[in-house]
This record gives sequence, structure tokens and C-alpha cells, in this order.
Amino acid sequence: MGQRGGHRLGRGLGTLALAALAAVGCSSSPPPAAPPPTDPAGPVIAFADAQLAATADSLAPPAYPVRTNPDGTWLTEGPDDWTAGFLPAALWRVFERTRDPVWRDRAERWQSPLTPETSHDDTDLGFKMFMTFAVDHQLTGDEAAKQTALAAADTLAARFDPTVGMIRVWDDRDDTTQYQVNVDAMMNLELLWWAAQNGRPQYADIARRHADRTITDLVRPDGSTTMFGGYDQNTGALQRLYTEQGARDDSTWARGQAWAVYGFATAYRYTRDPRYLDTARRTADWFVTHLPPDRVPYWDFSVPQAPPEPRDTSAAAITASALLELSQLDPGRAGDVDAARGMLASLSSPAYLARDTPFRSILLHGTQNLPDGQQDSGIMFGDYYFVEALNRWERQVGPATQIAG
Repeated sequence: MGQRGGHRLGRGLGTLALAALAAVGCSSSPPPAAPPPTDPAGPVIAFADAQLAATADSLAPPAYPVRTNPDGTWLTEGPDDWTAGFLPAALWRVFERTRDPVWRDRAERWQSPLTPETSHDDTDLGFKMFMTFAVDHQLTGDEAAKQTALAAADTLAARFDPTVGMIRVWDDRDDTTQYQVNVDAMMNLELLWWAAQNGRPQYADIARRHADRTITDLVRPDGSTTMFGGYDQNTGALQRLYTEQGARDDSTWARGQAWAVYGFATAYRYTRDPRYLDTARRTADWFVTHLPPDRVPYWDFSVPQAPPEPRDTSAAAITASALLELSQLDPGRAGDVDAARGMLASLSSPAYLARDTPFRSILLHGTQNLPDGQQDSGIMFGDYYFVEALNRWERQVGPATQIAG
């Protein structure tokens, strides 16, 4: 898929995106004047809901949408894929906003085949099982969903090695040849902190130890991040820092930076530990200050920040949602809302929204894994975080007409 619209934002943005353009000093000419809608984000939310409904009703579990094919249709994977939870998670977020039982039915139908995944230990269970079963319990009180999420937390906790002080990722639990940990794993910790509040208090210490060592090893002094650490599981020593999805071992992979912002904001919400707030601030500030003028990052911050390098809309959506979370946790940081506004405005524009295209996703131009040739597509997890960010905006900031305020 080509770079649709050249990433220009001056065409048909509405009040939401025009406010962001003024904020970042974009030089594009404004579109012809038109009466602003009552709620500029309303059509975007309606489009997002329509795309999710079409996906949920045209596909059938256990074929879970991951990213779009070149023709705009969804490439799907089975329930064992780490991305399998994002469609039901997005459906739960629409139910959260609308309280329409149709959305609950959709979420439950897509969530159900994930139940056996509680024992699948070499995957990101936080993504897959917290945002589905634990959120189901939070929204509906369903006890079976709670027990499923707790069983997944048990499996995740078993991957913790006290010598290393971190939860391993990707490797088999009994692999003696390597011990890999990525910055993405910060996103698994909410499952443990939630479980600690729901009958597994010992898991809070595991989550804290993992987060603490992530700060030490994977967050650089300037607030940027490295993707992976490799450890000696016999001594716990850090052996090397490297990447699997970024441009270079010493580069800053855009989505990894987004996971750090979100993960440490979440860590602070559960613990109120000022170290986590400080890390969320530092990683967020680094992300925002290194964005291109239209506020949507290229796939890695260390590559040339211009075409033909692909963008990653998923990294923008993740960070926008995390910044809105930070604006609630640390109200003194007014800039968080402004930064989220800029990213959401761009994502809602014709340059990045899939409206009037054949694509089944909500957003265009996501990069899942460029080294594996997975770039410039719609991505289900990008759509999830975009929907979550729009929900947070309406809940925390107010009607979208206030974005210009």
C-alpha cells in the first residue's frame, strides 16, 4: 500500500485536526470554510464503530484479524497469536462507551475461543487476557471471566525468574540457552497488578521487580528505549542490548517507545511509585519531542524521518491513549492533552483514516514488523488503541468540540 495522501493533513480535517495543525505549525493550506459539525470526533467514532462491527460480523472466530492484506482485507491468525485479543478488546471498549448489549454479545463471541489460552505461556498474556477477560469482569462483573484472567496471571507469573528479576518473553520457560526480555513486556504487568488486587497479592512484587529492572536496563538516560535485553539466567547479569523489530540495536523503535510510555503510566496508576511516573514522563517527553510535524512517527526514530520510510500509526495511537492516562494521573502536565490532541487529529485525517478506502481497518499506515516485511497496513492493535484513546478523550476531556479550546 502506498503513502496515501502524502500524509498531508490539510484536506477535510474538521475542527479536531485543524486545531492540531495550528498547534504544530503545519504550513498546509486550510480547506474551504464549512460549518463545523457539532462534534467533529463524532463521525470518526461512528466510522470506527462501523469498521469494528463489519469486521466482527463478517469474520468468524477463531480467525482473528491481525493486519490488512494489500487489498484491504484482514489477514487472520488463530487464538494462539499474541494479537488475538485485540478485536474482542476493542469490542469491549465500544460496549464500555455505549452499553449496547449488541457489543457485549460480539465481545463475548470473539473472546470465548481465547479461554484455553490461559496456559499458553510463551505469548503476551497481558495483551490477550487482561484486555478481554479482566476487562469483561470489570465491566460486567462476570465471575467466570475473572477466574479465566486469574488463571492467565498464574501462567504469566510462572515465567518470572527471581535471579534475573524479570519475566522472560518468547523463549520456552525451560530454555537454558537464552533469557530474553523486551520493553513490550511492560504491557503484561497490568494483568499481574490486577491479579494482586483480586486474590494474588504476591504478584505485585513480581510486577514491581520487572518494572524496576526495565528502568535500569531498557530505558536509556535520555528517556529513549532499547527493545531487548538478553540475560544470563544463572547469574542474572545483563549480557547484551539489541533489537528484533527496530532498525538497529542502538536505535529507538517507535512502538517500543510507545509501549514504555503506556506501560509505566499503568505501573504508576497501580502503585503510585514516583519512579514509574518519572519514567513515564521521560519516555513520553522523548517520544513527543522526536515526532515529525504531523505527529505520527515513522517506524523507528533513528531512520531518515521522511518517505519512503513507513509510518507506524499504531505507535501514535498507543501513545495518545497513554498521554491521556498521564493527564489524569499527573494533572500538572497540561501538555499531555495537547500532545494527544495532535496525534488524534492526524490519525483522524484522510491521510491516516481508512474512510473511503477498501481497507477493513480503522487506521492505515501501521508497521507491525518491518524486518519481517510487515509494514504499511492496517493493524488490529493500532485500531484498538485508537478506539481506547477516543473513549478516554470523551470521558476525560469532554466533547470533541473542546479540543480547540
